[in-house]
Amino acid sequence: MMFNNKILIHSLSALLGILFIFSGLSKYYPIEPFEFIIVETGFASWKAAVIIARFIIVVEIALGFLLLFSYQLKIMSRIAFVLLTIFTLHLLFTIALYGNKGDCGCFGEILPMSPLQGSIKNLFLILISYFLIKSKYQWCLRIKYIPFYIFTLSFAFVFSQNAVDFNYSENYLNKKFENFNLNLDTIYNNTNYEKIGQAKEDIRNKKLILAFLSSECNHCKIAAKKLGIIKKLNPFIPFYFFINGDDADITKFKKENKIENINSSKLNGETFIQLAGIHLPIIYYYNKGLIEKQVDYYTLEQYHIEEWLKK
Repeated sequence: MMFNNKILIHSLSALLGILFIFSGLSKYYPIEPFEFIIVETGFASWKAAVIIARFIIVVEIALGFLLLFSYQLKIMSRIAFVLLTIFTLHLLFTIALYGNKGDCGCFGEILPMSPLQGSIKNLFLILISYFLIKSKYQWCLRIKYIPFYIFTLSFAFVFSQNAVDFNYSENYLNKKFENFNLNLDTIYNNTNYEKIGQAKEDIRNKKLILAFLSSECNHCKIAAKKLGIIKKLNPFIPFYFFINGDDADITKFKKENKIENINSSKLNGETFIQLAGIHLPIIYYYNKGLIEKQVDYYTLEQYHIEEWLKK
């Protein structure tokens, strides 16, 4: 009977450990969507989220390996229980405020999950953690300071393979940019609404952030998430999107990335390629037909947009 109990306890501990490791690694690349989720909570700035995201991943990976080998099982299970409870409360709070929308980010971009699905998954893991806490069996690897070694290795891996460079976007934004004109008349004078959806507003004489996105482009999805969060944090920033794709795909794209509140229109065919090219996403600082800056989701900065709009 004791042998069977040992197998069950080690199996559950290993399962919990594997899921923590998978959770950490799945958030690791691309890491930006996880950073955006942290910013969206309102408890961290864009720069702070870069560090917090990596630290959470370090903790998940390190804890996962310790659980995988059932090291100090009761202690590690309690830590897992607390972490999972915090994550679940955050998801439930999100559902209460915004509904069951978007991706909870539990398993990064590898396995999208709604906040409700993430909460159910966490509750299942909380039950496993509770069972391990209450179990009478405890086993420990006889290696001194092993948590320190594993945490240090996890920290070194995460921060070296995906290093933080706070000056990257600022250096790019401060570079001189060769302004050019972007003529949108081909869109507004076209009546072929099958390929060129009827634009919700005429932006030709406006100053705003203009993005060309594709509903099938993974980088566009990351960009859309960041743009949506910036809009949420500052609703007064004007945006307009031209999105390539079928109607159903565009609707799904907007819902998943929480950009339904941003005006946009469908843009397909040669017109899209002529204006956006093939390297997506394209994000412009658009000022009455003049492009004053081009950025991507790495160099897109809320503060810089706000400063530009004030000029």
